[in-house]
Amino acid sequence: MPELDAAVRREMERTRRLFNRAGPLFPVIERWLEPRYRAALDALDLPPGHSVLDLGTGTGSLARVLAQRGHPVTGIDVAERLLRRAARRVPAARFLRMDLADLGGVADASFDLVSVGYVLHGLAPELRRLTLAHAARIAAREVVIVDYAAPGPWYVRLVEHLEGPHYPGFVRAPIGEALAGLGLTLVRTLPISPASACWLFLHGNGAVSAAARPGRSAP
Repeated sequence: MPELDAAVRREMERTRRLFNRAGPLFPVIERWLEPRYRAALDALDLPPGHSVLDLGTGTGSLARVLAQRGHPVTGIDVAERLLRRAARRVPAARFLRMDLADLGGVADASFDLVSVGYVLHGLAPELRRLTLAHAARIAAREVVIVDYAAPGPWYVRLVEHLEGPHYPGFVRAPIGEALAGLGLTLVRTLPISPASACWLFLHGNGAVSAAARPGRSAP
């Protein structure tokens, strides 16, 4: 996996500080996120019991919906304040402080499913590619991404401008381009709002059994 340059590392640290400061806003954000996550997972209807690594878990909104559907979940994030709230909100899940750039320490195929909810749009292209490469490597079965699929209303664009400069480029490029060459096949696209979608990727040609099996080990 390629190393990230110093500028991307500095941006990652700025983002960590930003999300820690934004902690008090997350009860509002959770009320916006969780119905969308629930609708997406209801439509996908993945077999319960698949172990999940939730990248950029924040306060655990996606982890919470996954746990409610019977998935053993490990969530990672770099913002300590958000992780503390996640642990209170989702006691059934496990939460670890880990940077996306440090996913190299997680073994290949060590989780059935890797989920990424509203994270990729805020990442520098190099970090986005690295994160997706690790997601494809760590997931034994599926990768589920929920994120923006088109430019949102003015208030979304304002918030994302404050987060960083990468949102406009993300929504202009098809999600499949970001995963090209990683051994994943896009098998479902679910619109979940006028500006957001959920994408389900499987390994290889998508011919993966839907049968449940015991979860794999966590990092």
